[in-house]
Amino acid sequence: MKKVVISPSILSADFSRIADEIRALEEAGADAIHYDVMDNHFVPNLTFGFKFVEDAMKNTTMKSDVHLMIDRPEDSLDAWLALKPAALTFHIEACRDTGNTIARIREAGVEAALSIKPATPVSALLPWLSSLDAVLIMLVEPGFGGQAMLPETVAKIEELRKLAPSLCIQVDGGVKKDNYKKLTALGANNLVIGSGIFAETNYTKAIQAFREM
Repeated sequence: MKKVVISPSILSADFSRIADEIRALEEAGADAIHYDVMDNHFVPNLTFGFKFVEDAMKNTTMKSDVHLMIDRPEDSLDAWLALKPAALTFHIEACRDTGNTIARIREAGVEAALSIKPATPVSALLPWLSSLDAVLIMLVEPGFGGQAMLPETVAKIEELRKLAPSLCIQVDGGVKKDNYKKLTALGANNLVIGSGIFAETNYTKAIQAFREM
């Protein structure tokens, strides 16, 4: 398996010192910053918008991984693409024109990814797998950090890996030091980690712990 990508979720960071947090993650060896954008409509929480992500991106050379947990992502897509993130993820459950949205993202030179909530089956992704750069499997109900992983979601990783042997499979929700090896063994190769990193005082040691195979 390729190197597992470590993507800290900035949602768990201290927003009052966000630039310092991002620089600390980069020095600690993180691969990407995961931005959880929530609209208090598709999910029951409100986080941050364009300006926050734009300013945060200026503080790092790490890959920017923007996760849109918003209704009708196609309506604001141009504004997000204008930020030139490395990757943009949207939810299949929230989009009215999935194929066109994927095409617009890729035409902008940005990696396109689809995400599915715990109740959505892997089969819902089948029409789009060949046009995607990645799939994000939510291991919790999206909306809040710090949740425990839902055990029934884990089987989706293996199911998807069999369907798409070379696809980037990202997982998000309750990823901890005591369960990540199971997730990567099933085929996950991109770990979104929130409290599993930010709850630690030493980010370098925390990230290194997730690289031990």
